[in-house]
Amino acid sequence: MRSLIFIAILFGLSACTMNKSVVVIPAGQTIELDYPDYEVYRATLKNKGGKGLEVAVLSKDENKQIRGFGLGTLGKVDVMVEAANKLVLRNKNKSDASVAVAIEKEQPSVFDKKGEYVSFILRNTTAKSIPLIIPSVMNPNLSPFSKSGVDLKLGQEILFKAKGKKYVLLTVDKSIAEGDEINVAQLLKDRKEALGLK
Repeated sequence: MRSLIFIAILFGLSACTMNKSVVVIPAGQTIELDYPDYEVYRATLKNKGGKGLEVAVLSKDENKQIRGFGLGTLGKVDVMVEAANKLVLRNKNKSDASVAVAIEKEQPSVFDKKGEYVSFILRNTTAKSIPLIIPSVMNPNLSPFSKSGVDLKLGQEILFKAKGKKYVLLTVDKSIAEGDEINVAQLLKDRKEALGLK
C-alpha cells in the first residue's frame, strides 16, 4: 500500500484556536497528520463518506501503534494525540474518502484525569471487525486483531447492536483498573449468550 503523507505545521496558535479542514484520502492510501508545535492536541474527526476508515495514533520513533479503531460511515470521534506521536488515517477502500478534521490545542493535564475517569484498552482478538457504540463519545469499529485505548468516565455504557436493537456490553466501573485490557470478542460472546441472542 502506497502512503501519502500530509504534514500540518502550525505556528503561534493560542489554546482556544481550532484549525479546521477537510482531508481527502485517496483510495488505498494512508495520510499522516502531525502538529509538532502542540505538546498535546485533540483531533475531532468526522467521516464524510460512505465507507469505513481506520484511525490510529502511532509513535514517531518506532511507528508503533499506541491506540486505534475503525471510524464508521458518517462516524465522529475525538482523538487525543501527544507530541511524540502522529495521527494516521487509512483508507483501504477502492474509492477516495473525505474526513472533516478539527485540531485544537490541549494541555498535557488532559491525560491526568483522576477519580471519575479510567483509561483502559478494548481488544479485538478475532478476524472480524466489532462495531460498538459509546453514547456521546464515539462509535468505534474495532479492527480485526486490534487494540483501542479509551479514556471513559465511570458509569459510561458501551453498547452493541444485535437484531436491530441496542444492548449494554459493558458499564465502566471501579472493577476496571488503569491499563486493563478487555477482550471485547469474548465479552460480546458471553453477553449474547446471557441475553439469548444468537
